[in-house]
Amino acid sequence: MPFRLMIIDDDKAVRRILSGIIENNGLGEVVGEAEDGEEAEKKIAALRPDIALIDLLLPGKDGIEVIRTLRQRNIKTHFIMISQVEDQGMISSAYKNGIEFFVHKPINAIETVNVVSKVEEIISLRATFDIIKSTVINVTGETKPAGKEHKNMSNISYFLADIGILGEAGSEDIKVIIENYDEVRQKMNNLQDVYQFLKEYYEKDGKRKSSDIKAIEMRIRRAISKALRNVASLGIEDYDNEQFLRFSTTLFEFSEVKKEMDFLRGKLPSGGKINIKKFLEGSALLI
Repeated sequence: MPFRLMIIDDDKAVRRILSGIIENNGLGEVVGEAEDGEEAEKKIAALRPDIALIDLLLPGKDGIEVIRTLRQRNIKTHFIMISQVEDQGMISSAYKNGIEFFVHKPINAIETVNVVSKVEEIISLRATFDIIKSTVINVTGETKPAGKEHKNMSNISYFLADIGILGEAGSEDIKVIIENYDEVRQKMNNLQDVYQFLKEYYEKDGKRKSSDIKAIEMRIRRAISKALRNVASLGIEDYDNEQFLRFSTTLFEFSEVKKEMDFLRGKLPSGGKINIKKFLEGSALLI
């Protein structure tokens, strides 16, 4: 099925331009439009589009307020902000409230196609991940056994190399988790259980590696923190880099990547935060 998109902007010409770009480039179906925040909120809640391109500055409720309200109602629409605003505070607030990317005004067709395509790729990846998670449960509700042959270790090594942490001490811990992901994922809601799994794994296999739970946690944290720094650096060099766009949203919260980028640029006193669960789930998806 084609992606369903909605366009929210108080300028009719902007809505017409965006609609034309979407339809002419086969990006999906425009299922609705709105010209103010109140109308946008009602239509998005009713139509549930996959993606909404929404202006930051709208009559009535602004774009950020609309997104915040819809997120509180658990609306799963992905948001792309349309704006010519350069204020970093407003942009940061937009990221915190759930936008995926920005499309800048005046509208550029190439930028719009690239951004919408990347968000659609993210949606597809997440849908694939959900299918994978659901199909490992058999009809009795038990997890199907899955051997190590389902995870190609060379692929894991290439992935860790791509994000620049293959030589980190925590990379081996991450490898073990991904290799045994079908078992570990059941413990993902409590990371202490994941660390306990690693402890028992190392002790059982006689690995010459510290099985102290605190040491395991610190190794993993350091490795993922370095991955965040590497991905943020990649984005500074080339914001449209394909690997940056994929890693920054699948492995991390994009708002935290943005903070890390600003930290590396010297604009913030501290960098972004990591989410270990999201990183591990995203890693299993990407490999």
